[in-house]
Amino acid sequence: MFDKLKQKVQELKISNDASLPVFPEAGKITKRDIYQNRYNFGVNFGSLFVLEKYIYDSLFSAGGENEHDAIVAYAKKTSVNDAAKKLEEHYTNYISDDDWRWLKDEAGITAIRLPVGYWHIGNGQFLEKGMCFEDLQKVYESAKPWDHIKRIVADAKKNEIGVLFDLHALPGGANGDAHSGETNGGKAKFFQNGKAVKKVVEEMLPFVVNDLCQQNENVIGLQIVNEAAFNNSPSAERNYYAKAIRSIRKLDSTLPIVISDGWWPDQWADWLENVKLSNDVVIDSHTYRCFSDEDKSKSARQLTDELHETVNFAKDKADYVVGEFSCVLDGSTWDKTKEPRDECVASYGQKQTQVFQDNASWGWFFWTYKFEHGDGGEWGFVPMVNRGCIPKRPRTDPHIDDNRVKDIVAEHVNYWKDKGGDKFEHWRYEDGIKNAIDDIKAFNAFEHSRVGRRHFMKNVRRHQYTKDKGDSEYMWEWEQGYDKGLDEFNRYK
Repeated sequence: MFDKLKQKVQELKISNDASLPVFPEAGKITKRDIYQNRYNFGVNFGSLFVLEKYIYDSLFSAGGENEHDAIVAYAKKTSVNDAAKKLEEHYTNYISDDDWRWLKDEAGITAIRLPVGYWHIGNGQFLEKGMCFEDLQKVYESAKPWDHIKRIVADAKKNEIGVLFDLHALPGGANGDAHSGETNGGKAKFFQNGKAVKKVVEEMLPFVVNDLCQQNENVIGLQIVNEAAFNNSPSAERNYYAKAIRSIRKLDSTLPIVISDGWWPDQWADWLENVKLSNDVVIDSHTYRCFSDEDKSKSARQLTDELHETVNFAKDKADYVVGEFSCVLDGSTWDKTKEPRDECVASYGQKQTQVFQDNASWGWFFWTYKFEHGDGGEWGFVPMVNRGCIPKRPRTDPHIDDNRVKDIVAEHVNYWKDKGGDKFEHWRYEDGIKNAIDDIKAFNAFEHSRVGRRHFMKNVRRHQYTKDKGDSEYMWEWEQGYDKGLDEFNRYK
């Protein structure tokens, strides 16, 4: 038994170099490479496909607290055809050409995160007996959500905006909340359901990769789960992640694969490092300070000041993205806050994005873009951008100063001068900085993008560098140089 278990673990483990895809040199980077690896200023299209009552309530007019129950109730009250028409009307009207122009020209976003349910894939073609949405197959077959997903991706591409495809709801649910799409009594049942896992891994994910991701250079990644419930011993989650990663990698060697942190970011960084999959995966960590009793007990100023401590990812081991966050704080927090609310919201929002820039190398996606009624207030991207609570992405060239590069190298050499530095290979440190600058310039050439996925990019460039100039016990100097180059010249300021 132990030998079989050991063999399974070893099957997962591959060398860091072997897990690295063929990646072009800085001068040959393609648009697809930049879409997939740049730092993101992004927003969620919440309740476009996975419906949520507090965002688009008219779709729940016949009753129900989740999408399944709402559409069942609507179809019963009217008809299957009317329910399908209601959904298709929503898919069609959610976003206009003016919306796309605002997102690109005003907010300057790089990508949207698109939450999708398993019942939307292929217009419901993967639904089968035992699945919650099986009784609605004819509705989704007629409403054609998959066609609209492809249209959204195409429209995003016209505006040079990327799309993170987020498999937000899995059969049985990865969590017990209404946004899992299921009527599951508040329990997460997906990971323990071998039949459901097999269906997703062997059929749904390959379909998404082949029909959507590979057909569109602006699909920046495939998120295989959203907000997995916390589990202290997540063996079933690891099993699904490993199988899903292998399934995707058989079809696409470069597509970023996104997993949930399960509300414990370090746990998954350690796992990825152990099984040598950190070059394939980005960890999604959601940041909300309005739900826990601990956060509710603090003022807005306290929560803002503590962000550097409370948002602290294992960025040396893996790449992270903040797939969801907002500017919302609980009423209890506002009761404890003396300063003006608008000032506090602006300070909190701006501080969040600053902290994310230091910790989440793939960027952030605000929750959420649009509400059926009103602008969403502190949940709404448009008012938060317009009020300066969330920054617009700067469209400027990085300021790269050759004299500053020389000064940085001199500082490094001087620091090690009386510490045995005469035996080191300081030229590798300078090479690292210059390699980083080459990448920064290549990314900037496409819509003033910045290098993201730093863990992945550094591993790729390190591997290429050692093939060119040989390995050494002083490769740490190159690594420090590459990091320093990104720290100094890659940031949006």
